[in-house]
Amino acid sequence: GGGLSADYGKQWYQRRVRGPPPKRTYLQTVQQLHQRIRVAELGGRGSEGKQWLTSLVRYLSLNKDEERLREVLQGVISSSKPMIHGEERLELMGSLLKVVGSTCQRVYSEFKQQLDWAGSKE
Repeated sequence: GGGLSADYGKQWYQRRVRGPPPKRTYLQTVQQLHQRIRVAELGGRGSEGKQWLTSLVRYLSLNKDEERLREVLQGVISSSKPMIHGEERLELMGSLLKVVGSTCQRVYSEFKQQLDWAGSKE
């Protein structure tokens, strides 16, 4: 008998491989971040909303989730509100793009173009 359990070996292996998070856990985290953003908005806590939005963008970027990342950024840049989470919309977009940076270069380039264009119109 004795020895290490099969579970121990599996956990050790998963820690070593460090692949992307399991899909269910990943989607739960994305949903939790969205929920925290909404709660901050409803409570009128702008800086907290910005913090959660930045966390969401960072999480999507690091996981190379370009589709969801585009949805979130599009929501910010095309918003009719001049202020989002207590910050001027285009300034917020600029700081979110810094988070995207080189992690998702294609998404960064697309939205940097839109931001430059929107900035030249205002």
